[in-house]
Amino acid sequence: MKSVKQCLADIEKSQSIAIISHTNPDADTLCSAIALKKLIRQNQSETSTPKQIDIFVDAKEIGDINKAIITNVELNVRHCENYDLVISVDCSSLSRMGQYSDLFTNSQNTINIDHHETNENFAMNNIVFKTSSTCEGIYIVSRAQHLNISDDVCKLIYAGIITDTNNLTQGNITVNTHKTITEIIERKINVELINDHFFKNNTKNKAFLLKQALESLTFVGNDRIAFMKLTKQDLAECGATFDDTVGIVNHGIEIKGVDIAILAIKQEDNSYYVSLRGKNNINVANIAKEMGGGGHDKCAAFQYVGLLSEMKEALFKACKEELKAHPVQDIDLFFNQDK
Repeated sequence: MKSVKQCLADIEKSQSIAIISHTNPDADTLCSAIALKKLIRQNQSETSTPKQIDIFVDAKEIGDINKAIITNVELNVRHCENYDLVISVDCSSLSRMGQYSDLFTNSQNTINIDHHETNENFAMNNIVFKTSSTCEGIYIVSRAQHLNISDDVCKLIYAGIITDTNNLTQGNITVNTHKTITEIIERKINVELINDHFFKNNTKNKAFLLKQALESLTFVGNDRIAFMKLTKQDLAECGATFDDTVGIVNHGIEIKGVDIAILAIKQEDNSYYVSLRGKNNINVANIAKEMGGGGHDKCAAFQYVGLLSEMKEALFKACKEELKAHPVQDIDLFFNQDK
C-alpha cells in the first residue's frame, strides 16, 4: 500500500484518469467523483498539459434530487482506450462499480478511495478513511496536503457529508467532521440552500411511496426490529423512482424501541436491495456483511437474489444475534448516572 503522498504523485504523473462511482449513486459518491476531478484540475501545474479526466457511474438515471449535482458534468464518455490511472470513490468492493469494474481491473494503476469499514481493499493502492463520508476524507487529505480547495469543491464536500450522515444524525461523525463543516460555513457558502435541497425537497411521489412503505411496516424480535418493503408495483403506482426510496428506512429507526430498521426494495431484475439502519450500539455493517453486503456501523446495505421469505429468515436471524449482544439501553439511567 502506498502513502497518500505517493498516491497524489501517481495522480500528478498520470495524463489520463478515470474516476468511477458506485451503482445506484447517492450524493456522496457523485460529489466525491466531481470534487476529486475539480481538485486535480485546480491543482495541476499551469505549464503542464491538461489531463483527460472522465467520470463513470453505472446508473440508468440519476434521481431528481441528485441531478443538481451533475449539471454540466459529462458522465460515462470514454475518451481513452486505456487510462493511466483508474480511481474508485465510495465503493466498498469491486462489484459496486457495476459495468465499469472491468475498466478498473484492466488498469495498470488503481486507487480505491472510500470510508466504509467493510471495504475489501481491492485496489493496488487503498485509501480508506474513518470518516463520515468519502467527501470528508477527500477534504481532510486535500487540506493536509495544502491543496487549493475552491468554493465549488466545498459545496460538493458539504453535500456529501450531510447526505451520508442524514444531516449529521448518523454514521462516523467525529470532531473532524464538525471542523470540516465549520470551515465550509466560514467561507460564507449558502449551506442552508444545500440543506433545504436535500432535506426539504421531497416530491409528492416520495410522500405516496412513504405511505406504501409504512403500510407494510411489521415488527419482530420483541419489537426491536422494524421491517418495511416496497415492490416494483409500489414504485410504478406512485410514479416514483429508486431515488425516492432514499431516507424511507430512517422512519423505521426513529420509532421508540426499534434498534434495527430494514427496508427491502424489489428491483427490476427481481433482486432485492436491502437498507439497514441501527442505533444503541447495534452494528448493522456486521449484519450486512453476513448477507453479502457492507457499510457502516449504523448504516449499511446488501443485495439479495432469491425469495423474500428466505431472505427475511436469514436476515432476522442475523439481526437477533446482533441484538443479543446489545441489551436495551435505559435512557433514564444514562441521564442520571453519578460519577
